[in-house]
Amino acid sequence: MASLHQLAFYLHISIGTLALLVFWIPVFTRKGSLDHKRFGRYFAMAMYAVSFSGLLMASMDLLTPFAAHALVDSLSAEQVAAEAREIRDAALFLLSLSILVLATTRHGWLVILHKADRQALRTPLHVGLVGLLILVGASLLVMGLLTGDPLFLGFAVLELVVGAGMLRYLFRAEIGPKAWWIEHLGALIGSGIGAYTAFFVFGGSRLLAQIVSGPFEGLSLVLWFGPGVIGGVATVILSRQYRAKFGESAALH
Repeated sequence: MASLHQLAFYLHISIGTLALLVFWIPVFTRKGSLDHKRFGRYFAMAMYAVSFSGLLMASMDLLTPFAAHALVDSLSAEQVAAEAREIRDAALFLLSLSILVLATTRHGWLVILHKADRQALRTPLHVGLVGLLILVGASLLVMGLLTGDPLFLGFAVLELVVGAGMLRYLFRAEIGPKAWWIEHLGALIGSGIGAYTAFFVFGGSRLLAQIVSGPFEGLSLVLWFGPGVIGGVATVILSRQYRAKFGESAALH
């Protein structure tokens, strides 16, 4: 099991790092162009690989926390229990990020594929996935309240807001004719937030250890929250710009 976990980790980091670079190509290419669509598909496929590898690692750590993590023989029973809790806490966060990436990537892809036909998105699989995002966000919120961890609390709120927003889009009685475009934009930014956060919190933390150590140690929290803050602000600004461009009322979103 340790080898499988290690393989999933390397896959998660290597494909995730590539996806972080690919993410910016559809952002800056002309919307609807061949390059935008092609690299958008590449990004979506990479995000699926990242999310499934993350789900695999998180599930293994939640079920058997020491299957892929070394356990020192000299530890007391209390220390072993504390170590297991720490591994499971990190696994819950990785699980929530993986579900965030999977749900937002799939939502963004289906929205652009079916456009105004929201009935095609109201399948048990997709609605269940969005519901799972809300459920894991609520679990992360409870864990954050119990531990006082600001990272858990912040991303619990993000996942609950994103999940509720997707459900609102799926089942709202009336939406604007171009609401699908704004929804696609927000979903893919949400996927990017999850990907960048996973990089900085997990794999990237090892690469950046020399930068955020010592007097810069507090910078790690900035790096962890940075993608969410930047992505959230970008979503609000771009959504307002496109609503103004399309001449649609915000009341219909």
